[in-house]
Amino acid sequence: MDDTEQIDRIGFEGSSGCDRDPVYGIADVVSITGISAFTIRYYDKCGFFPDLHRDKRGVRSFSEADIAQLHLVEALRKSGLSIEGIQYFVRLCKQGSATQPERLRILRAQETVLEYQREELDESLKRLHAATVDLESTNHPNRSDVL
Repeated sequence: MDDTEQIDRIGFEGSSGCDRDPVYGIADVVSITGISAFTIRYYDKCGFFPDLHRDKRGVRSFSEADIAQLHLVEALRKSGLSIEGIQYFVRLCKQGSATQPERLRILRAQETVLEYQREELDESLKRLHAATVDLESTNHPNRSDVL
């Protein structure tokens, strides 16, 4: 599967079949994803789930596709993409396959951000580990020259 086919499989474009059948309440989604109900409701208010099913009382029901979409939204947030950036991404998804190149650009940019952050964290971890080893190697419990 090439990149553009993979992009189309992301939940925002509206899957067909049982993937779109709403079967989970918000408590179920919290249990499945570990994402708080508050955050899920906030994401819904931001418009990240344009196809989310609600019953006549307004109670949300989530499908497997909605849960996959939630995981992607959470990944985009954790990568540092702004709320406005995710809203833009959702709008692009709703426009269909013509927007695949732009969506792919956004996803690749966020991958690059995360790779850079990982490199920075790895470097920080190495420095902390070296300081820990250095501090543990001394017999002086009050050693202050590590910093």
